[in-house]
Amino acid sequence: MQVIAVLLVCLAAANAFYVPATTLVRTPAHDSAIIKSDRLGGNFAWSTVEGHAYAAITPVVQRVLTPVGVSHHAVATPYFGYPYAGYPYAAQYVAPAAVDAKAGTPLLVA
Repeated sequence: MQVIAVLLVCLAAANAFYVPATTLVRTPAHDSAIIKSDRLGGNFAWSTVEGHAYAAITPVVQRVLTPVGVSHHAVATPYFGYPYAGYPYAAQYVAPAAVDAKAGTPLLVA
């Protein structure tokens, strides 16, 4: 019975979720500096005070779901062959002939 309990504890430890610790990272983009100039006894004196910025990075650990393969297929649209209301006879239409009209000549159209 103890062997089964030890195996279950080992199995639980193997499946335990490990979360990495928060780390501090230097961020130079957020640094601050104060530059002060004084005149002491006729000489110029410069002093600088720099503030280094740090950011705490906490890693986001989460389980990523893997997509399951799904197949899709297109369904053909049904065709409905029904008669429509319209003119039942075919119409014969002939376009008129092109007539060139020149200046000073009479235009005859037959």
